[in-house]
Amino acid sequence: MTFGALVAVLTAAAPLAPDAGALDAGVAPPTPAAELIARTSARELVTQLYDDGHYARFGTDDKGPVHAWWPRFYRPEKAITVVYVHGFYDNGDTAFFGHKLATQFRDSGLNALFVVPEAPSWRTDDVVWKDLEELLVAVEQKAKVKRPTGPIWVVAHSGAYRTTVEWLKHESLERVILIDALYGADDDFHAWVELTEGGVRHLTLVGFDTAQRTEWFLRKHADAVKLDDVPFLYDTFTTAQKNARLLYLQSERFDHMELITSGKVMPLLLHALAK
Repeated sequence: MTFGALVAVLTAAAPLAPDAGALDAGVAPPTPAAELIARTSARELVTQLYDDGHYARFGTDDKGPVHAWWPRFYRPEKAITVVYVHGFYDNGDTAFFGHKLATQFRDSGLNALFVVPEAPSWRTDDVVWKDLEELLVAVEQKAKVKRPTGPIWVVAHSGAYRTTVEWLKHESLERVILIDALYGADDDFHAWVELTEGGVRHLTLVGFDTAQRTEWFLRKHADAVKLDDVPFLYDTFTTAQKNARLLYLQSERFDHMELITSGKVMPLLLHALAK
């Protein structure tokens, strides 16, 4: 089965139509994440081997589907874990397929296990995976892939900062990349990046809609490294920029959604920051 055919199969199930009686009664229809969680079960499992990597999608009874992708050259003893958390208005399936995340993961060139879990798609949704370790254990068991021995990176877009904050306590979390996602929890991110126990933490911020808020955030970090825009080339980060505890890129070329949907920004950041 080709990847395109797989996408067609997994997206064939139409979202549940809002109940007319519920709407008349003033009850809001389910959000994209809530709707997908409701129709997903632990019996679901899809695994595929492609020319460029391995793919797995497994279901859960109460947390929706989880997508995992790792390259053909994957070596867990030298790999890292990258967890991508989608923002509002999407669910795990629409983000993974609609934003072509497998292609973006491949284009990063990283030896990594990439994971895309379900996450809130609106303010009314609760955080789905509050325990990062629980998620990663589920991936190893369900996708039948050995976990990397290296550190964990989290890439969060938009409202995904809510999930990310829940994971800051994980001892293996080394880098957080907030792609136009600093909409709240400033104190939590301040505290995390300033921790010294267990090694240096790295916080990378990309701002478009959040640019003004991020500038205020940076006032507490005199050592922050700033770039006026997202670089054009993968290899344009200096050693100081890559190693900065706090790195900020103000986006001029990509708007809030284009930062993800263009397919250019996340691969660049992952590739350049990992070198």
